[in-house]
Amino acid sequence: MIGKEAVTWAPGVVAGLAFSIMAYTKPGDGVIIQTPVYPPFYATISESGRRIVKNPLKREDGRYVMDLEGLEKLVTPTCRTLILCSPHNPVARVWTRDELEALSELAERKDMIIISDEIHQDLVYSDAKHISLAALSGEMSSRTVTFVAPSKTFNIAGMNSSVALIPDEKLRARYVSVLKRLHLSSLSILGLTAMETAYAKCAGWLDELMAYLEENRNFTEKFVRERMPKAKMDHPEGTYIFWIDFRGYGFDSEKLMDFLVNEAGVALNNGRNFGTEGDGFARINIGTNREMLKEALEKIAKALNAKY
Repeated sequence: MIGKEAVTWAPGVVAGLAFSIMAYTKPGDGVIIQTPVYPPFYATISESGRRIVKNPLKREDGRYVMDLEGLEKLVTPTCRTLILCSPHNPVARVWTRDELEALSELAERKDMIIISDEIHQDLVYSDAKHISLAALSGEMSSRTVTFVAPSKTFNIAGMNSSVALIPDEKLRARYVSVLKRLHLSSLSILGLTAMETAYAKCAGWLDELMAYLEENRNFTEKFVRERMPKAKMDHPEGTYIFWIDFRGYGFDSEKLMDFLVNEAGVALNNGRNFGTEGDGFARINIGTNREMLKEALEKIAKALNAKY
């Protein structure tokens, strides 16, 4: 159970990541990310004068998993901070308890600090369960800084409001000192009101949303499998943004983006923006009405089948 003293804030999760990097590392230090990953992770590190250290996810049993052996080799006295994306954007993994416990054991043994972006924690499907890294143990909570926000779940990113959960008093003091140094005193009253309303009064709406998104997920999986046979999409466990591998059609990212926009008439996120591991991939957002989703997928399939 986290006490209210552990709760502080940020004007957004990405800003909170940047503040954390400033608080817990020094210029020139390495910060580890598990790629492919949300593009702003790269910017928060490089623009803070730190080094981006990549610990790519690996493929195992048909899905992405953490490469903990590779991670251990990267940890040094000047590179012991990891930004965890949980659930993961863009690969739509929801890390299991066993996976998080293995990461926790490594973090404790190597004296790591984990900055955990859990903004998609509410967007998890019925066949998975989100577990917060800091909730595993008292030891892990003392070395984890967790960020959550209503922005993805309730579509209120413009409110610029998020929560930083920092149970360890010393880590919290270092984080708050960055806020003070930047003259950031508090959330806006509108952002605070929106966040309180979303979390306190919108559980029923969220249940309905997740039921609809799960149907969209199932529809998208079936469609890609049946209508785009050379494309691959892992079973998404969470989020509403899915990762499709188009390399079976011979695409690299440049050719894929040109094809999607100019021949299919659909714009998806360029997988290359998530790291070199995303070359030939695209990210699709299924958080829309099903007719629009179906129209977009139909256009892609029609263009692919006409040419390939």
